[in-house]
Amino acid sequence: MQFETFAPLLQFPFITHAFTLRTNEDTKADDFEGRALAALGFSPARFASAEQTHGSGAAVIFETTGERVPLVDALATSVRNLPLVIRCADCAAVFIVDRRTPAIALVHSGKKGTVANIVGSTVTTMRQKFGTNPADCTSFISPSIGPCHYEMDLWSRLEHQLRQTGVSDIHNPRICTACHLDRYFSYRAEKGQTGRMFAVLALASP
Repeated sequence: MQFETFAPLLQFPFITHAFTLRTNEDTKADDFEGRALAALGFSPARFASAEQTHGSGAAVIFETTGERVPLVDALATSVRNLPLVIRCADCAAVFIVDRRTPAIALVHSGKKGTVANIVGSTVTTMRQKFGTNPADCTSFISPSIGPCHYEMDLWSRLEHQLRQTGVSDIHNPRICTACHLDRYFSYRAEKGQTGRMFAVLALASP
């Protein structure tokens, strides 16, 4: 199993992050998330993932039952060593790190979620639950489908929405999943017959 990490997030020693790459393994298998987490050094039994209904719901996680959190597309926590996980295959995974508190959030934002401003809802949730100041946040937009292959420019919309919340430290490499099928899955380019990438974000143990 291969992962990639992103330079703007590697500067923070208090977080662990990863993004799985294209693989021949069955990414829809029930144990794939757990195996990916075990490969990163986490317990395969203790993590939080979202149902991902393409809405604007965000959940704050303090403990996990191992079940996917229903009716949400974003997860946030201030608990250490509790990985947040989302799945994507063209939709963006948006990593948000509150450097001061510290606290983190991981957002699944496709067309519907972007229209519904899921990143805005998530930053608002972080402000309410953790006292997060958006000026203290760094955000990163994962490889996702670009305007070269999709009628909607998710990247520009997400950047704009993050700025509207007060987040100014925004990193977006603008890597299109459909342009790099050797490295990523693309639901659109592969007409739905494809796997998933998994984004992982956790606050490291003290």
